[in-house]
Amino acid sequence: MSTIKQIFFLFIIIFTISACKELKIPNKIFEASERARYERSYSGADSLMTQWKNSFSSAVANRLMIGESNAFTFFADQSQQDAVGYSLELKKGDLLVIEASGVAPQTKIFVDVSAPDEEIGKAKSKLLENGRFTRFTESSGLHKVVIQPEIGYRNTFELKIYTQPSIGFPVAGKGNRDVQSFWGASRDGGGRSHEGVDIFASRGTPVVAVTDGIITRTGNQGLGGKQVWLRDGILGNSYYYAHLDSILTEGRRQVRTGDTLGRIGNTGNAAGGPTHLHFGIYTTGGAVDPYPYIRKRPVQASGATAKMPEEKVIKAGTNLRSGPGTKYQNLILISNKVPVKILAVFGSWYHVKAADGQEGFVQKERLQK
Repeated sequence: MSTIKQIFFLFIIIFTISACKELKIPNKIFEASERARYERSYSGADSLMTQWKNSFSSAVANRLMIGESNAFTFFADQSQQDAVGYSLELKKGDLLVIEASGVAPQTKIFVDVSAPDEEIGKAKSKLLENGRFTRFTESSGLHKVVIQPEIGYRNTFELKIYTQPSIGFPVAGKGNRDVQSFWGASRDGGGRSHEGVDIFASRGTPVVAVTDGIITRTGNQGLGGKQVWLRDGILGNSYYYAHLDSILTEGRRQVRTGDTLGRIGNTGNAAGGPTHLHFGIYTTGGAVDPYPYIRKRPVQASGATAKMPEEKVIKAGTNLRSGPGTKYQNLILISNKVPVKILAVFGSWYHVKAADGQEGFVQKERLQK
């Protein structure tokens, strides 16, 4: 090959690479979600796959809501390939947890979660692994969760959907009630707002690492007085501990969750006031409210898996609600008796679906045979 041709081909290669970079083709363009992979590999009847997809679309489109802690029984009907979908309010920093019990390990249970700025059909679906799924919440707002077993699954199992803190609590032996000054509170007569939370405790109480990471800085300066900065190795967040009485770590030290970093005090601009820890979180986008990251919350206890109710007709004059409780919005008033299918049981509230596709929650006593 002549020198001119070599130069020409080299130019073509460089131009192609540059063009690809300019187009910003994602590295993971060929990766597919668990749902997409399953659809491609499925070799059964097309009618079953169509029904499976339609059930998913119905669950995505409904207007049902749940709270942050739920335990309920899911009824899977092989003939309908059912899915359940619920919206719930999440805060940045929450850890969303979904658990299933009473399901064989080899069973595929698909989980699709969409954030407020995501289209759920575009979000990557996952599978429950060992009956469990977790997801860190990147943005605050209404999230949609859809859960669907694989085609042909027919059984009853318990599901839990709830939230937990995504990191540890920064003061040893303390909890929610010790947080007495929150994000956004006015400071300096309105000159600035509080970029963190204050956790009150007696002098000398240990403050601890909320996650594994590295100490990037320690010192005694400014408003924070004696302070420690911890950076994690996963999200790249920085955690700020201020007003310490003493510092028990040093820069560049690797620490593990729960390691003692210092002790509660009132140094800096807290001098003369009650002893407490100012705790802040700084992301690449700036300071964020740390309370959802650390707020301790109970998990609803498991109950006995409910049996399929015999009552499958809604009484006339029943309000179909958007969630399992009277605090939730009325979606529609059922004026005549309507046969329904029961998808899930939340205590005394049933998630039902009518033949026309309308879904909602009704109380047990509003059903009859």
